[in-house]
Order: sequence, then structure tokens, then C-alpha cells
Amino acid sequence: MIVDLGDVYPAEGPEKVARAIAQYSLEEAQGRAAFDEGYDALDTFFGPKGELERREVLAAWLAGVHTDPAAPIVMTYHMLIARDAEGRLAGVRDAYITLDRAARRCVALLSHALVLPEHRRSGLAALLRAAPVALARRALAEAGLDGPGGGAAAGEAEKAEVLLAAEMEAVDPDDRDTAVRLFAYGRAGFSVIPPSVLPYAQPDFRDTAALGVTPIPLPLMAVVRKVGEEERGDISRDGAASFLRHYQAAHVREVDPAHLAPIRENALGRLAAFEGERVPLIRIPRGPAEIAGFAPLLRSVVMPLYPTAWRGKAPLDDPARELERLCAAWSTGEGGS
Repeated sequence: MIVDLGDVYPAEGPEKVARAIAQYSLEEAQGRAAFDEGYDALDTFFGPKGELERREVLAAWLAGVHTDPAAPIVMTYHMLIARDAEGRLAGVRDAYITLDRAARRCVALLSHALVLPEHRRSGLAALLRAAPVALARRALAEAGLDGPGGGAAAGEAEKAEVLLAAEMEAVDPDDRDTAVRLFAYGRAGFSVIPPSVLPYAQPDFRDTAALGVTPIPLPLMAVVRKVGEEERGDISRDGAASFLRHYQAAHVREVDPAHLAPIRENALGRLAAFEGERVPLIRIPRGPAEIAGFAPLLRSVVMPLYPTAWRGKAPLDDPARELERLCAAWSTGEGGS
């Protein structure tokens, strides 16, 4: 089982998570058959949204083709397969474990997480959110970075940093799932780097050359959990920049670098304009009672931070009206619970 109960944030519900640990197995995909089973499940859900890399790209990552041990940021790709007591597929998580030795920072890039419908509300989703912590710690240990650092005084332990990073859509009152997914991450100890400071975007994963189309980046929010410091309300400038740097270190293996440059310039340009060494984080609401806390994460607030061509076709509402619609939807039960 690739998960430590101690790595699960307490608000996830320890008893529910403990039952999930007893009910499910969670292991790394080994071999092409296991990879294909996991990929097919992810593709069914994420493929139509354009949010999944091509099969051959991820298969190459899993085989270690793109892993360069000498790179400034070393990365490995992992696919975790969850099965129930009968051995049936219950969920899939894939992630890149990215290690910056110089910064003593390991960032787990949480690519996709899927719990099949019949296994939802079982605690399995919490396991999938926490499991990459164990993978990150393993990477640090293998690199010899889990002890005192080079700049630490004798007897002092300079702890290496473990950061979980996820890309999430802005909140849309007309798309219930945008709030539901963020509620889950809020309960798991995650916060959002303000889009006004780091307007992150995912590159266009389509084979744009073959399709003969212009790549269109997908605006997404930078969602982070600094393991062991979840209650801290800010992150260093370098930590915020590492979200983009680590993701782009993975993307450059499959995306034309020229397509990554505009994303980097838009995000890091705003970060450079931010005054101060620590960036205040936005606390993610943990349930419908806190729905108004999504005000700075609304689509109408986030999308204007990006070039017009990246914003999609849906018109942008006035932020005050959009927040009113969001609160009304959840107060009447339309938003779910």
C-alpha cells in the first residue's frame, strides 16, 4: 500500500480513510497491461476534456525514457492503481515526482485522479490525494536529501521541502464539479496561489502540428499543499515559482518549448510584479457553508488575467453577479452538498 495514514490531512476524516486502507490496495502500475488499464480509465473521463496527455507520451514516461538523472529538476512518472478486495479496478492516480536537489525541494505534480463511480465517498479519493507524499519522500531518501542539508549547522536538520501541486479549474456557478473538486482539496489541506500573482496555464496537449491548429493554453489555478506546513498562510516567492518551473520541466519533454514560453511569461511576469518575499495563499472553502470564500477564484475574476484567446468561448459575467449566482445555487441545493 503506497500511502501512510499519517500523510492524510486530518480534515479528510481519519476513520473513513482507515477503512479505505483496509478495503483497497494501492500499488504502482507495473507493465504495459496495468498501464493500459489505468490509462483507458483516465481517458474515458479526461480525454474528452483535452486534459490527458497522449498514450504514447505517458507510456514513454513510465518506461523512464524521459527521465534524466543529471537534469536540474529530475522527474519520474508514476501511475497508481487502486483495486477493491476482489481485485477490480477502483481508481487511478498518476503523478510526476520532480526533484530539485539544489533547492532541496520535491514537488509531486498531481496529474489526474479518478475514483470510479461505485467507489466514491469511500475514502479512496483521500488515499489518492495523499499517496504521492510517500513517493516524494522515497525520492528524497534515494537522493540522500532526507537528512541535514549542506548549509545546516552540525546537528541541525535542514528539512527538505515536499510540495503537492495540482492544476484546477476556476469556479464556475454553472459547473457544480468545479466547486466540489475544490472542496475536496480544501479538506485535504491544499490552498491556492492567488491567480492574480501566478496565473498558471496548462499547455495544449493536442498534436497541434498534425491538426494544423494554433495551440491554446488552458488556464488553471495553482493548488498546493506544503506537507507539514498546511496551516501556514503563505508561500515563498521561489516556492510559488517552482509550481510553474516543475510543471514546465515535465511539459518540455512533450510540448514545443515555443508553446510554453507565453505561459511562462504571463505567469512569471505577474509574479515578478508582486511585492514581498512571501505570497499569501487563498484558503480553499471546505464545504457549502463557506461558498462565498470562492470569490477570488471565480471564472470571471480569474480569466481576465490571461490573453483573450485562452479564455474559451463562454462569456464572462460580472464578478459580483457571478458570486451571487454561485451562492444562490448552493443555498437552494442546486449546487449539491
